[in-house]
Amino acid sequence: MLDTQDAAPRLRDALDGFASRNDLSPARVDDTHWYPGRGLLHVRLPNFAWRRRALPHHDAHHLLTGYPCTPSGEMQMAAWEFAAGRYPHAAATAFCLPLVGFGALLLPRRTFAAFVRGRRNRSLYATPFDDRLLDTRIDALQAQFAPQQDACANLRDVVAFARLVAWSLAWSLLPVLAVWALVAVAR
Repeated sequence: MLDTQDAAPRLRDALDGFASRNDLSPARVDDTHWYPGRGLLHVRLPNFAWRRRALPHHDAHHLLTGYPCTPSGEMQMAAWEFAAGRYPHAAATAFCLPLVGFGALLLPRRTFAAFVRGRRNRSLYATPFDDRLLDTRIDALQAQFAPQQDACANLRDVVAFARLVAWSLAWSLLPVLAVWALVAVAR
């Protein structure tokens, strides 16, 4: 009989498999640029130091939560991370915040469910990403940081999510309003 404890991969191996399954370069943490999107949305962006530091934790969050490495999965992941504990850097917040709003508009139930789950979980961002963490079995990490549990949303969850979505949409509309204001002033 197979012992499921022995069958659970360590985070190190699970991350390697995650990168392979999602066609992610193992060197992407050290790369100076990255290329999100496909087709016309495949653009070159700088791989800032804050992103390189956050990426291993973020990828581990995908493994712990089961949210896929897809546009919809990233929207869910953003909602989960904002609720469970986001990466403590202003640029990371500014970069990920619009994903919550897009998720609320395009996938409202899934994004809200991810947010509610995140409020009952903890992210890894405060945990050193070292050999001790990498050698921990994924099921143990999931039980400690992101247990899969059916949680009924309460009024506090609804209010917190509404505030986050409002913040996200306002942040997303800011560039549009700035251009509109500049055009209006130029007339």
